[in-house]
Amino acid sequence: MSQQAKPAFASSIRWQSANVVTQVVLQLIFIVILARLISKADFGLMSIALVVVGFVEIFAQIGIGPSLIQREKLAPEQIRAAFSFSVFLGGVFFLLTYALAPAIGDWFESMELTQVLRWIALSFILSSLALIPRSLLIRNMAFKTLFVASLVSMVIGNLVIGLGLAYAGFGVWSYVAALLCQNALLGVMYWIMKPTEARGSWKFASWRILGAMLSYGGRATVYNLLNYASSKVDTVLVGHHAQNSSTNIHNAISGGTEGWTTTGLYDRSAYLMSLPISVLGKLGDSVLFSGMSSIQSDKLALQTVLKRALGLIAWLTFPGSLALIWFSGDVAALLLGEPYAEAEPVVRILFIGVAFRSMIKLADALIRAVDALNIAIIIKSVFLVGLTISAWAALTNDWGIEGVAWSVTAWTMIQFLCLGWWTLRAAQWKFEKALKAMIPGIKGLAFAAISMGLLKMGFHQLQGALDSIPSPFALHLIHAALATISVLFALTISAIMHPEVLDGGDVELRNQWTAYLPIALQKRIR
Repeated sequence: MSQQAKPAFASSIRWQSANVVTQVVLQLIFIVILARLISKADFGLMSIALVVVGFVEIFAQIGIGPSLIQREKLAPEQIRAAFSFSVFLGGVFFLLTYALAPAIGDWFESMELTQVLRWIALSFILSSLALIPRSLLIRNMAFKTLFVASLVSMVIGNLVIGLGLAYAGFGVWSYVAALLCQNALLGVMYWIMKPTEARGSWKFASWRILGAMLSYGGRATVYNLLNYASSKVDTVLVGHHAQNSSTNIHNAISGGTEGWTTTGLYDRSAYLMSLPISVLGKLGDSVLFSGMSSIQSDKLALQTVLKRALGLIAWLTFPGSLALIWFSGDVAALLLGEPYAEAEPVVRILFIGVAFRSMIKLADALIRAVDALNIAIIIKSVFLVGLTISAWAALTNDWGIEGVAWSVTAWTMIQFLCLGWWTLRAAQWKFEKALKAMIPGIKGLAFAAISMGLLKMGFHQLQGALDSIPSPFALHLIHAALATISVLFALTISAIMHPEVLDGGDVELRNQWTAYLPIALQKRIR
């Protein structure tokens, strides 16, 4: 019987951080180039297709992957049964999506969406084949292996095949091909580098043995479904309203692309907001979830992990979020191209929620690790219903996608307060200690605000003294440089004042990372 690995956090976080950062950087490179090769309408169409597929995929897995990771003891028969059940569900939901694609296309008034959905539905089969080895690799915290698999699949699938087809003029289909190729390559890599527990998992075992796993997995599925729906309902409502709005006078003339253009603009704004959250979310879904699952009964150990994770998240996201809000238009123009600069108001509003969403990811990992899904399901349900009503009200009252963005941000704050309250209770952690853990981030926020204000004021004075006016692109780059300098300055000063945010108070580790600093600074930190 397989015993769950103890949390080797230092090594795990290093490799998974490298994995996540690499994924985000490669995906960003892919999107930055792709945004200049395909239209906003193509992005809008693909965003709705991905929402539908992502929604169905949660049902297709029924929490099997998280169940394999979360269980303290795992029998070979359970692994074999999980594999055959996963493949069966993958096939069923492929056929279901294929059959329902025309109805979904009709709801969005798009025949092309039907074809895109039918092709992307193949990802259910590919994901079901890869689910077991991937889950076991996460369970064993084999993040170096996951890093290699992700690197190979993203370079070949996205950068080579996806961008190659986009350059050749295949539009939205280049995105479809990139997704399917990446999933296929991931599956092959996972099986090539599979852990020993995965050997023989293709042999059939009775599904009756999955009872206990499906009990947890069923609740995990409901929770993941609510989580996913909450993150995508705004995009779906924008897409449906834009495609069916009677006020969109250009929609019928342009063959429906005007509505997809609005959807693409909003979806890419949401994508920019999700970039920093993706890093923390993927770390939470792997390192924190796996690690906290193995210490779920040790409240003191959980408090220690929460303290370090919350401190690090606050330290990184508080000053970073301020920079994103301050220079949101420059971020949109640099990453997606000048045509997306018009998304500045939406991007700025959504960036307000970055820090709150990042801390919600920490609560999500704890919820799944200690199997406290019932209360979390209630919180997520309230969030989803509230967001749906307010976002639809914004659209029907002609408040536009800015109104939707304000709805998302407001309900994100409400969700943060509810999950924060639950986290403190579940870990038996005092509010004062949680607030103390965030002090490095709060100080970093203050330093970043002062630095950005002074630098921007100085630049404007310099600009006024010069005869020439920088080009829009040069101006975006200058603003990005000011933001980067300010954030790095804030992170450095707050880390010097609170070195525990980097090393958790480990004296030996602190001696290692401070060895390269000037002697005077070493004495100050140590």
